[in-house]
Amino acid sequence: MYLQELDSEKLKKLQWQIMQNVAASAIIPLMRIGDELGLFKVLADNGPCTDEEFSNLAKIDNRYGREWLLALCAAGYCSADEDVNKFHLSPEQQAVFAFEDSPALMIGAYDVLSANVHGIDSVREAFKTGEGVHYEKFHPCCFQGTARFFKPSYAANLLKKWLPKVSGVVEKLKDGGSYADIGCGFGVSTLMVAEEFPKAEVYGFDIHEPSIQKAQSIAKEACMEKRIQYTVADAKSYAGKFDVIAFFDCLHDMGDPQGAARYAFEHLNDGGVVILIEPTASDKPSENFHTIGQMYYSFSTMGCIPTSKSQEVGLALGAQAGPKKLEDILSKAGLADPKVVHRNASNMVIEARKI
Repeated sequence: MYLQELDSEKLKKLQWQIMQNVAASAIIPLMRIGDELGLFKVLADNGPCTDEEFSNLAKIDNRYGREWLLALCAAGYCSADEDVNKFHLSPEQQAVFAFEDSPALMIGAYDVLSANVHGIDSVREAFKTGEGVHYEKFHPCCFQGTARFFKPSYAANLLKKWLPKVSGVVEKLKDGGSYADIGCGFGVSTLMVAEEFPKAEVYGFDIHEPSIQKAQSIAKEACMEKRIQYTVADAKSYAGKFDVIAFFDCLHDMGDPQGAARYAFEHLNDGGVVILIEPTASDKPSENFHTIGQMYYSFSTMGCIPTSKSQEVGLALGAQAGPKKLEDILSKAGLADPKVVHRNASNMVIEARKI
């Protein structure tokens, strides 16, 4: 029997918080089903409609369709009339769930969450052994979700806010400078840079061959396959010399970030710059105890730490490493004046130079 006296108000607050988190977690499979079956797009294109009309248009069973609609309404992810007879997506709900090219799209987060659930067995074993989980063993929706999750933020910030904060980079790329995107994944950021700076020489490198193949496919669809050279390589094996070397949300995933930073220093032209885009975090863990910190620490436990531990050195920085650790890594690699030049609620931009 538990004998310690409990504070009833603190207990109720904790229990309610758990219920909120359980409710948020319970909808994960429904979001994935809705995304994979195109249900959000059907509702966006045809609402307001009855559950029967919706199910017929989506070619799904009506009983499942109605329960799905009611669950999403309860979550605030779908809208209904006063009598709950007709359903639709508000403009805001459409923007975050229905359209792949929306600058507010957030459905990719549910790919990542699903991948984390798929990875439980491997990561649980890693908890006991202290070993890592190799990147290629992650569920495919991890890679898809990462690209979809970060794309809206990159679209909103990369060209308008982040790169202009790094002194001289925009001018250098406009004049035909060379740019390397390390850990480029599906090439979301790489493609944006190539499209914005037609004179620049743009390269993308990633350790994961299927991601490079997808990046090549996306570039071809955009008629940019001749503008970007994608290569399978890790952060200590790519070839070439560059004016700008970027690590977008990936340095903390690497087994040897110190070695990766040193390799980047060696592959920068004189006067070149390294750009890190990393999750916003404080150097003090207690200052990361909030909603975004909870998300990043959780993602880090299931993805970033296992990935790093599977590689050489296995430093396992984690997604909330904080600016001081990251700046120290750049400084020890020989790069000058590492500093945060911009931050928002979710990301911070760090630069360092070869002088």
